[in-house]
This record gives sequence, C-alpha cells and structure tokens, in this order.
Amino acid sequence: MAGLHPQGAALSLRQIEVFHAVMLTGSLSEAGRMLFVTQPAVSRILASAENRLRYPLFERIKGRLQPTPEARRLFAESEQIFDHVNRFNTLATGLGSGATGTLSLVSSPSFSEWLIPRTIQRFREKHPGTAIRYRPLAFDILLPHLLLGHADFGIASMSPPANANVAAEEIGEGWLGCAIPRGHPLAARSRIRADDLRGHLLIGYEAETPFGRLAARFMNSGASPLQPDIEIRATPEALALVRQGVGVALIESFGYHPDFQRDFVLRPTDPVLPHKIQLLHAANSPLSTTARRFATALRQVIKEAPAAGR
Repeated sequence: MAGLHPQGAALSLRQIEVFHAVMLTGSLSEAGRMLFVTQPAVSRILASAENRLRYPLFERIKGRLQPTPEARRLFAESEQIFDHVNRFNTLATGLGSGATGTLSLVSSPSFSEWLIPRTIQRFREKHPGTAIRYRPLAFDILLPHLLLGHADFGIASMSPPANANVAAEEIGEGWLGCAIPRGHPLAARSRIRADDLRGHLLIGYEAETPFGRLAARFMNSGASPLQPDIEIRATPEALALVRQGVGVALIESFGYHPDFQRDFVLRPTDPVLPHKIQLLHAANSPLSTTARRFATALRQVIKEAPAAGR
C-alpha cells in the first residue's frame, strides 16, 4: 500500500485508543464524539496507525467501516488493555479517596492496648474499604520492619537514631506512669516517687530496651537505685501482671485508659517524665495519602485522650 511505513512499528497508546474507539462505535464520527476530538483528527490518527503497521485495519464497504481480520484480532487484545486501564483508574481514584487499598502499620506494644485500636475504629468508619495490617513490635524490631518496607509507617514512644534513615514526626506527648492494682497501698497516692516503691513488688523492663532506659531515669531518682523484681519487655505484659495483682509497674501513659480502672489505676511519677510520640517511616518512602489520613485520625484520638490523672 502506498505511503505505508517501510517497517512495522509499535503503536502509541493514543493510536490504540482511537482504534479501540472506532471498533466500539463503528464510525469515525462516533469515535470522535467518544474521545472528544474531531472526525478529521480520528481519521488522521487511524491512518498513521495503519501506516505504522503496514496493513489496513478497516475497509469501507457500502459507506460503512468494516474491520479487517487483523483488526478483529487486535481488538480482542485491546479489550484487555482497556480493562487494565479501567482497573488502574479505579485503584487510583480509590487510593485518593481512601475507599480501597491496604494500610500497613506497626507500633510500640504500649499503643496496642487502646490507642491504635481506637484509631483504627475511627479510621475505618470513614474508610471502610481500606484493609489494615497492624503489628505491635518492640522498638528494635520495629525500625528494621520499616526500613525493609514491611510497613508503611510506625508509631513509637522513642526517636530513631540519627543515622537510621528513618523520618520522624512528633504527633503527641505521653508520660511515664505507675500502674497500681486496685486496693494496693499506693493506689491512694496522687503521684508516685521512686522511694514510694520500696518494699513493693516492682515490675520493670529490660535495661537495654528504649522504655527500660526511660524507666531507669525514674528508678534512679530516689535515695538509691531501684531494681525490678520482675523483668518484662513491653507494656501489655506489665499490665497483665498488674491486673492479676502481682505488683506495680511503670508504663507508658497511653497504655492506660479510664475504662481499665476497675482493675488498676495509673498515677504519674514525681518527677514527671514526658516523652514524644513519634510517627516514623523510611526516609526514602514518603507517606501515602491513606497513611496521612490515618495519622490525622491518630492525632485527633491523642488530643481527645483522657488525662488519666496527670
């Protein structure tokens, strides 16, 4: 055919789109209306596609366009292309609105008692189509989890090391508290000093853990350093022991909620030891729109959190 490209060449996405539209509508003018372009524009793009392919896609028979056998085979392939395009657009729209997709997060175990569950509940009320994967992890496991891409972001009560390649954003503040079983002699006190704990069974943390280092500041603030009678790694373990009346424990303030007061009370330490709540993510992986919406819900839950006696 005169004027055809000397060698077959790949079609552009625009040429495939025009071909697909002509196949669907059966005419150049209807394809133009479908694509919001003029009929001459459709004709030019279709002619350039045939020129690239070096064979005709349509024949005009009695004034109507009739697809060639080659065009019918290509149309079956183009249907799959546009099915994927439609799925792409559905996903892209859903990710922007929070109506679809998966959100993966991790947190320090102390936030698994109620803070993260309450935030997930609030987030899901607005974005029920978003699946959530949540894992409470110790800080030394949480950071590698983020860096390896196993989670979109994490919530922790400690800042990452300066060279950890992890971005950190302060989203709230917690403080060190003393969880005391109901009926315990210390439950009547409004604040707890280190020396008040002498003679009482103390549940503490491994010294090398981040929360263990924070707790050590309080335990060393009395006349002489305190040593825990029972050593654990995380707040949920400490609270399980406190609920059984085993002893008192130092915990992160967001490990407690007034709904828990039937089992134990939380008293602030003297001196008060605050700490920042950090939202962490890999420095080379910015937060998605969905993750930012979750962070907004989390900030609101933190803001509304009861003072728990502080």
